[in-house]
This record gives sequence, structure tokens and C-alpha cells, in this order.
Amino acid sequence: MTTDLAETTPGTRRRSGKAAKTASEQPLQAQQVAPVRTHRSVGWLFGGIALVVVGALVGAFLFTANSHTEKVWVVTKPIARGTTITPQDLGTISIAEGQSTAAIPFSETNSPAGKVATVDLPKGSMLTGQSVASQLAVPNGQALVGLALKPSQLPAQPLAAGDKIEIVQVNTTQGTGTTASTGPAQTISGVVSDTEPPAQGSSGTWVVDVLVSQTVAAQVTSLAASGQVAIYLISSEG
Repeated sequence: MTTDLAETTPGTRRRSGKAAKTASEQPLQAQQVAPVRTHRSVGWLFGGIALVVVGALVGAFLFTANSHTEKVWVVTKPIARGTTITPQDLGTISIAEGQSTAAIPFSETNSPAGKVATVDLPKGSMLTGQSVASQLAVPNGQALVGLALKPSQLPAQPLAAGDKIEIVQVNTTQGTGTTASTGPAQTISGVVSDTEPPAQGSSGTWVVDVLVSQTVAAQVTSLAASGQVAIYLISSEG
């Protein structure tokens, strides 16, 4: 009986073992060389593109908003009704162009300076054609009467437009220049429209414009012309 020596030769066994070892390493080497693919890099790419697009849209919106604004006139401090507005009282703010507002647009040629406030204006109020005028309008059913008053005929507290007052008829005592009541005081209600302080070098006479009912305007005018009136201030809540 013969034996196959090629199968039992030690050299043959060594070669077979080496070949087996090389074959077992091949899958590992192939696994190490093969590139690793993930979807993470693609997600970051699209995220970056989205951020760029959003940033561009926001920038375009801000540019458009700032490019379509207009300036309007505002007051920089509280202004009482009847007060003449000065350049120092004025400022400007920017608003969106086309916004529904009656505010007076800013311009060097249409400054509200020199006009009169027709209503009380809080600080920061936008000026409109209704809130300023060349002069205060006389309401329907009323009349504007001017009173020339000495310091003894009006309160020491300064009067302002909108103050409620009572007009009292008085008589002037001959030779003394003082005033005396003619009997039970009869008063006429009125509202201060404007005041003018005494001129320098004058006798100290104040001029107070008062709104009264049209039915008593002639009476008040006659009394005022003869210096037979005095006024006092009453609560604005009365």
C-alpha cells in the first residue's frame, strides 16, 4: 500500500498554513481600505445652504424696510393747548412709508413752528393738520372775548389755554382805581383761549382771551371795555 507524501510533507503543511492565514487576512484588509459613507455630511451641506438663504432674505427685508421710510414731525416736550410751537419744541421720527397716518411729513418748508397747538400734546406726539393751526378756531355757539385785566383782577397763578374761569361784574370806584362789587355777584362761565403778559414799560395789564357763550358775548364785551370785570379760576373737573 502506497502513501501520498505530498499531503504529509512538513513543507507542504507550512505552505498550506501560510495560505490559510493570508486568506483569513484578506477580508480584514479589504474592510480597512473601503471608504466609510455617511449621510451626515450631506445634511450639514443642506443646512448651511438654508442658513445662507435665510440670511439673505432677512438682509433684503431690512434693506427694503429702511429704504422705504419717511420722517414726520413730533414734539419733544409736552405742549399745552393754545401754546405757540417753537423750533426748539420740534423733532422727527421715521415711520414706514405708506403707513396710514395723518402726521405732517418732515420738510424744511412745512415746519409747524409758529403755529398754535389746538389740543394738549404729550411729549413724542406726532403732529397732524388737526393738532396745529395758525390760530385757535372758535367753536360753534361760542364767541371769543378779550379782557384787559390788572393784577388785582385775575389770579396770580398763570392762566393757560383750557382753564375754566368765572367772569364777575364789578364797579370801579371813582378816584381810587379800586373795584367794588355792585351787589350779589353775577358770574359768567368762560374758558381761557390764550393769554398775553404785560408789555415791558406798561402798567401791568394782562390780556386774556376767553371763550364765552354767544348769548352773553355782547354783555361781557361791554363790561370788559369799561374795566368792570374780574375773573377767578375754577376746577377743571367742575
